[in-house]
Order: sequence, then C-alpha cells, then structure tokens
Amino acid sequence: MVSLKNLKQMISKGGVAIALLLSTGVAMASDPTGVWLTKDKAEITISKCGADYCGVVSKPAKPGLRDIRNPDPALNGRPIMGMPLLRVSRNHERGKHPGELYNPLDGKFYEGTLEVKSNGKLRVRGCVLRVFCLHEDWVRIGS
Repeated sequence: MVSLKNLKQMISKGGVAIALLLSTGVAMASDPTGVWLTKDKAEITISKCGADYCGVVSKPAKPGLRDIRNPDPALNGRPIMGMPLLRVSRNHERGKHPGELYNPLDGKFYEGTLEVKSNGKLRVRGCVLRVFCLHEDWVRIGS
C-alpha cells in the first residue's frame, strides 16, 4: 500500500520528469536548424554557429544570381550561393529567435526573428524600426 507521503513524492518526481520532457520538447520545437525552402524556391541552410544560428543560401532561386544591391563595394556582386543571410540568437523568448536578417533585394540588414511554427514551417519576420514588419513562411525540406 502506498502512503500519502510516498504518493506525494512520486507525484513530485513525476512532475519534475514531465517538466523536463516538456522543456526539452519546447527547445527541440524551436530549433530552426535544417534546410528550408523559401517562397521563391531558394534553399537556406540554418546551422549552429557559436552561440547563434546562422543561415546561408545553399541553393539560389536561380543559378548565377549575385548580390548586386549591397552598398559595401567589397561585397557588391558576390555570388548569392553560400552568402550569409541571417544570424539569430539560439536563446529565444516564446520560440522566437531574435537577430538580423539580410535582404538581398535591397542590400540591407533588418532586425528580425525566426520562429518554428507548429505546422513545421519557419516564420521569418523582418522589421524596420520594430514597427513595419513583413514575414514569410519557409518549408523544411531537410535536416
């Protein structure tokens, strides 16, 4: 027969185990590492880099594309293939990883976030002055 004290201990230990499992699930659910397909059919590979996540173009939307709008003369004209596109923190608040996103359409960096959604998509959100924001959902195509 289980005493009330033993029952409380089992519930307490079980609660700790459940909390650990849930926190691990949340951490895994918010991990954006992998290969993602953008709406323009480019492929972006996100991996761990130090304390952050970094994303590079692993397949451009069209072969031979170049970064022609970058204001830095040393970077202007570089191939899109292999180009760093984002750097976000591995620390997150409510599943949103804050950081910087590069937009090759205008050659500028924007404050933004990555968020792995429950449907398996990655919401990429960039903002100007934290007020005007746009987002795009990417689809995971590899790990």
